[in-house]
Amino acid sequence: MKVQNHITIFTGDTQNNAQPEKADRLSHGSAGKKTIYAGSLLTEFPLRDRIQQRRAQAQERAMKIVGDTWNGDKKIDEELNRSRERIRELQDSNKDTQNSIRDLTAESEALMEAYQVDPDSEEQQELELLKKAQAANHPWAGINLTEEEKEKLAEIRGRELTEYQMRQLQINETVWNYRNTIYRTDMEIAKENAVIRGIRLERLKKDPMLKAQQEADKVMEAAKDEAVGMIVDEAKEHLDEEQEKKEEEAEAVKEKKEEQEEILEKRKDREDELEELMEDMPLEDMADLKNAQAEIQQEIQNVVSKMNLVAEDIKGATVDVSV
Repeated sequence: MKVQNHITIFTGDTQNNAQPEKADRLSHGSAGKKTIYAGSLLTEFPLRDRIQQRRAQAQERAMKIVGDTWNGDKKIDEELNRSRERIRELQDSNKDTQNSIRDLTAESEALMEAYQVDPDSEEQQELELLKKAQAANHPWAGINLTEEEKEKLAEIRGRELTEYQMRQLQINETVWNYRNTIYRTDMEIAKENAVIRGIRLERLKKDPMLKAQQEADKVMEAAKDEAVGMIVDEAKEHLDEEQEKKEEEAEAVKEKKEEQEEILEKRKDREDELEELMEDMPLEDMADLKNAQAEIQQEIQNVVSKMNLVAEDIKGATVDVSV
């Protein structure tokens, strides 16, 4: 896994060191890049605990998103089932009402036969017009009387109706009451069906469960990215500490080197002065000088050794007898 351009983080089994070692070899060829094995960072309980806590929070939130949507979807299903059940009840009611209409129709036919009324008779024709007037009282039926029919109807109502006509009109009025019930029931069925179609259409458009799952996936992905960020921050902090330590060590080495250079510079100055003195010194003083020089040279060697100077730094050194 690559993070930015300068840090490579490997995750996995903390017991397997082959992967980070290979990564180190590969990273040596790229200046300024660092390799961090996140497995070792994860063994630190604070970081592991924070990551596990964040993952648990994300899982809880994702489950709530899906659960809330599921519960909402379940309520919609319950509403759909109520509508379907209501439709079944209304349809059953219509069947009963239609059976009642069939019974009344049969009664009307039996009455006609009992009174021996000819279908083409004037009495029956007047009855049919009276029935049409009853139907016109129900606007939803869409039946209207012509002007000629209205005049004829006024004439019929102006005289006394026959017993047969009155009984048939009573049956027909009951039939239209049943038809009104069926009409209202059909309207309610249509409304319930419209609700069902609307809910289904919205589901097809939105698909709430799919959307909820996508949102849950986003929550888990964000938690994953956050966990990676936590590891990266921990890695950077670790690198900063290592870098600071190396810089302190480098500063100490630099100071020591400067101190050694200063000693060597002073030694060179003393050697130059000694050479000048030896040029002007009588031969009889040379032997004593050389003995003193040997002793002092040994003392310098001891000092240099204590200063961690290498042999090459003191090769050819001479002694300033004036010290």
